[in-house]
Amino acid sequence: MTKTLDVDIWTPIKIGDCRLTHRVVLAPLTRNRGSASEKHPLTWVPNDLMKKYYVERATPGGLLITEATPVSVRASGLFGIPGNFTDEQLEGWRFIVSAVHEKGGFIFSQLWHQGRTTHSALIGGQQPQSSSNVPMQGTFGWNGFEARPFEVPKPMSKDDIIDTQNDFVNAAKNAISAGFDGIEIHAGNGYLFDQFLHSNINTRTDEYGGSIENRCRFVLETVEKLCKAIGASKVAVRLTPFGMLFGQTFGENRLEQWSYLCRELSKFGLAYVHLVEPRFDELKSASEKQETLKDMLTDGEEEVSLKPFRNALGPDTPLISAGGFGPENANEGLGNGTSDLVAFGRYFVANPDLVARLKSGEPLYKWDRSRFYGPFEDNEIGYTVFPHREFAKKGDIFKAQLAD
Repeated sequence: MTKTLDVDIWTPIKIGDCRLTHRVVLAPLTRNRGSASEKHPLTWVPNDLMKKYYVERATPGGLLITEATPVSVRASGLFGIPGNFTDEQLEGWRFIVSAVHEKGGFIFSQLWHQGRTTHSALIGGQQPQSSSNVPMQGTFGWNGFEARPFEVPKPMSKDDIIDTQNDFVNAAKNAISAGFDGIEIHAGNGYLFDQFLHSNINTRTDEYGGSIENRCRFVLETVEKLCKAIGASKVAVRLTPFGMLFGQTFGENRLEQWSYLCRELSKFGLAYVHLVEPRFDELKSASEKQETLKDMLTDGEEEVSLKPFRNALGPDTPLISAGGFGPENANEGLGNGTSDLVAFGRYFVANPDLVARLKSGEPLYKWDRSRFYGPFEDNEIGYTVFPHREFAKKGDIFKAQLAD
């Protein structure tokens, strides 16, 4: 990989088996626009509208990462999100992947398990699973689903862990059979893998809890099985060392924990590791989050940043950084060597032609958060159709760090 100060988002790079012509990446974005299956209860399938959405954002030599896709019914938990574990779902994804490839783009499938953040009513009456019996606080609610309290999750047994790893392996094989260029494990944002990583959630006393190494075991075992199944060059991992999903993931020893995890991940020869910037949070401002993460201001670090994890990964594992990027700071991490590619979320939602606009310097449209998460009766609005748009103002890049 090129590691010089003159690298920018237009510098080609190779990740896994993909030779990219630029470093602007579509971040994995939950949009809830899938169609309800008539064949398989509690499942959703990709459709023509989703195809249009992804194809509009595909560019020659550019990388797209799909929305998070559950690997089983039990891994699910939201309306409108297509998985990749039924033949019907795979046929829909195959249609989308083929169209992206026709435009010269590359596409990775993000694999997901919600763990304790789902509800039994959405997974066939099964009890949600997690590392331990520590429930989410508050209520679970989503479009089309009446809000109700989160449930106490079932602590996963060794057999549960193996079954879940097999689900991920099967989903990865399915993705490759559908033509995807690789897969990304969603191991952040407070979902299942993250529930093992955080000490305030993981209270286990077996080989999957109690120490940094043990809390990382589930992630690392799963990565190893995936690499053996489809090849390390097609496997990637997303982590959120600073993530505080709804203020409920705040394990101790963050710096040590994720540095260890990144060092271990660097040994596999992965396509990339995907990290979310510390400035980004769904609830807190940048200054509030800095104060919350003051426990990481150790070992001579002057600021909370991705630098320790970049160092732990070493120079041979590409790093995608996401969270609060726009035209003003797109090259920030590339120039200082912290990251190798930049994932855009909100700006890619509002600007299907984001790559062209960044290249030409044209103004970017601002997003409408009220249309982020479906399903809606008019699913196309705010997804592929934008009846009311305004250009983003200069300061909106900082608002992109919050859930405004």
